[in-house]
Amino acid sequence: MFIYVDGDACPVKREIVEISSKYQLKVIIVLSICHLTKSDGFSEYVVVDHRNQSADMEIINRVKGGDIVITDDYGLASIVLMKRALCMSSRGMQYTADNMDLLLYKRHMNQKIMRAGGKVKGPSKRSSSENRLFVMNFENMLKKSLYNSQ
Repeated sequence: MFIYVDGDACPVKREIVEISSKYQLKVIIVLSICHLTKSDGFSEYVVVDHRNQSADMEIINRVKGGDIVITDDYGLASIVLMKRALCMSSRGMQYTADNMDLLLYKRHMNQKIMRAGGKVKGPSKRSSSENRLFVMNFENMLKKSLYNSQ
């Protein structure tokens, strides 16, 4: 099992690495050259070009069933789910077949409003409680996944 992180704007990379290292799971952070950061000494960094969707395509090409992907991109999450991998947002929400249609529909409607010149409300400012929720849900996902693979 690998942990893939859509790393360009992921605010919980440190938390992912801490928890994954506890379970000795490999973390692969995929990011564009524009977002390259100093290595954390544990994760593998995959650097892609700065073109739109390059990081997403790299993750799609690598991910396999049973892997875990952390992303806030609904489109990437829907493809990851089709490949039988698990997927979670950086805010701790697990993407599932049950919630994906609604999330994609909302994204479509927001894009439609913006193309027509309207404005849509963005996500709220990140809170420390969301970080705690992510840590709790991510660790629970890892435990369940590891338990089911044995």
